[in-house]
Amino acid sequence: MALSKLTSELYSLFDSEQYDKCKQLLPPIQVELIKNNLFTPTAAATATADGINDLTISQRIFEIGALSSLLAHDYPNFENFFAQLRPFYADSKLHPNREIDTDTTKNISLYLLYLLSQGWTSKFHVELEVLYNSDRYDVDHDRYLQFPIALERHLMEGNYIKIWKLLKSENEVPCKEYTHFIDTLTHALRLEISKSIEKTYDTIPINNCKNMLYFPQEMSDAQFESVVREELGHTWRFDGANIIIDRDTTATTGPESESIINNVLNYADQIESIV
Repeated sequence: MALSKLTSELYSLFDSEQYDKCKQLLPPIQVELIKNNLFTPTAAATATADGINDLTISQRIFEIGALSSLLAHDYPNFENFFAQLRPFYADSKLHPNREIDTDTTKNISLYLLYLLSQGWTSKFHVELEVLYNSDRYDVDHDRYLQFPIALERHLMEGNYIKIWKLLKSENEVPCKEYTHFIDTLTHALRLEISKSIEKTYDTIPINNCKNMLYFPQEMSDAQFESVVREELGHTWRFDGANIIIDRDTTATTGPESESIINNVLNYADQIESIV
């Protein structure tokens, strides 16, 4: 099948949010890109306007590959496609102007958010240093880049309130792809707050606990108890309007919960109280 037809089909599948089908279509497209010398930018390929246009299409294909993989929870492929995008983003012929609030900075910010979600803070800081040392990006004024930067700063401070506001404010979340991480980060935030509650209280009113964990007051106590046990992994005792916390009781977090704690909020070991 011709590259143009494959590309058109890929665009259509992505627009209709059929991410798994996008992933299936991408390998034959990549083969065609290699055949047409469009797999990576070169000096020869960027020497003409037509070449630049073709490579811009290649870049978009890799961006769709990265976003489709991310939204399909295929993180290894997300990393691979982002790595393929690096030479495109670094090419001055493809990106002659300073980037601010563009698709490029959106995708870079998603990668930064991914690094945070995996607890890879050293990699996060390396990427951030590269961005700040480049004259291609207006980091301090880019609404996409500022989201993961602000989130990382609040994580380091242990500022739960600001993290919550950042995650839940529609005005703060700059694009729909970010919501892929919101549930994971929200769950991890609640896990860490619940750990602090367990260290601090012997007993606590249920309504107060709901507030501290950012659950709505209209949630029934029975539903809240179920969330505490099944999602947060605590075996707290619900007694009337209060929760009894046994200091000897440890959270029964499963592998998934442990992974979220370790990967998303590895700073939390240094936090001993709720901000």
